Amino acid sequence: MEYLTPGEMRELERKAAGRGMGPEELMENAGKAVAEVIDLRYRKPGSRRVLVVCGTGNNGGDGFVVARYLKKKGWSVLVLLLGLPSAIKTPEARANWVRVESSVVPVEDTKKLLASLKYFDRSDVIVDAIVGTGVSGGLRDPAATAAAAMNASGAAKVAVDVPSGLDPESGDAKGEVVRADLTVALHGAKVGLRGRDEYAGEVVVVSIGIEQD
Repeated sequence: MEYLTPGEMRELERKAAGRGMGPEELMENAGKAVAEVIDLRYRKPGSRRVLVVCGTGNNGGDGFVVARYLKKKGWSVLVLLLGLPSAIKTPEARANWVRVESSVVPVEDTKKLLASLKYFDRSDVIVDAIVGTGVSGGLRDPAATAAAAMNASGAAKVAVDVPSGLDPESGDAKGEVVRADLTVALHGAKVGLRGRDEYAGEVVVVSIGIEQD
């Protein structure tokens, strides 16, 4: 498997934007591709409850798109937003928040997250869309508590691009790190995943349209 650094991925995205494929289109492609992998891998009769745990950055925006496409495919979808809607960082993530807002439980602090832990136990699949390649260093609450709740759940865990808490470049794991069963890497596996199977699980790479650009 070939690996990309976060910097190399940002450069590919910059070049794609220069050719007319902006961040909103890339986010749409990414979320759709992740949803298709989840649907193919985990769809079972009577077992279609998915919890999508989203941060306020673009990884969370990808998660909003995942939620929308899984809902179209007949899944029972709940989105847990770790932060206030006003804290969503980019226009493309905010646009996708609006599209899934009716199925979202906002959690702006750890106390409210602890009251929502029942959703982790009731889910068949949990999607980790807390942080992606734009964040390094350990998770802070409420993200750290959410990662611990994911790890304690018996649900299948799917990370979007990288497991939250795992440094996408160095592979360092400080504090709470999501232990995914499956990581769906966007365009290419990030270098921090190399040799970190205990966190990444199986790694599947999906296209988000950059190579066609």
